[in-house]
Amino acid sequence: MKALGCLLVAGALATGAAFTQPVVAQSTTPAASEETKKLYVAQCQACHGPNGKAMLPDMAFVDRAWKHGTSTADMAKVITEGVPGTMMMPFKGRLTEEQIRDLARYVRSLDPKLKPEKK
Repeated sequence: MKALGCLLVAGALATGAAFTQPVVAQSTTPAASEETKKLYVAQCQACHGPNGKAMLPDMAFVDRAWKHGTSTADMAKVITEGVPGTMMMPFKGRLTEEQIRDLARYVRSLDPKLKPEKK
């Protein structure tokens, strides 16, 4: 019976079958709520990848050079206004200011190289 289970799993992996459970990024910031993590999965993960590790380096939040600033305010501005000439669309009007701020904090927390901001 165990052999059959292993064969089924191996077959699913070999055929590229995907598991439908979304990957929720783990935050190093305890204040990141489950709601914010789910918002990241719904709004950001498709482009920026699970845990901020996108396939394209320019879209990753980890192991990259930040082009638009590293503060929470910088990141909130990018989320709010988008980045003209790129695929990053503006979320103003689609998300509340609070959701944008929470996402900015969460995104920032994904990069272990960034030191905590002073309050």
